Amino acid sequence: MADRRDSVTKLHAALGHKPLNRTWAKLEILLGLIGAGAGILLGQWELARSAEVHTGLVAGALVLFVLGGYLALAGSRSHLYQSNNELTAYLIEEIHRLKEKADLDEHSR
Repeated sequence: MADRRDSVTKLHAALGHKPLNRTWAKLEILLGLIGAGAGILLGQWELARSAEVHTGLVAGALVLFVLGGYLALAGSRSHLYQSNNELTAYLIEEIHRLKEKADLDEHSR
């Protein structure tokens, strides 16, 4: 497992990326879903409450819904990037391992 972390660290260094935080990504998803849900509930409540609609409150609910959805998607995207970085590091390890094995086989002949 430590080798995998080292590989991911090397990959980030080679690409000039900073490591992503899984906890923050999960928190983004959670906060985004809460915000989107609150926006839906607030908009529904305001539209069903009375015949007179306060457009400011409905617009605020829509903004809350959109921003919450965006935040949830950003957290999901971060998870995908982390997984792709780990898979890339794994593939690099495997390619190096197979290259070393091929080099040893070639020298032993």
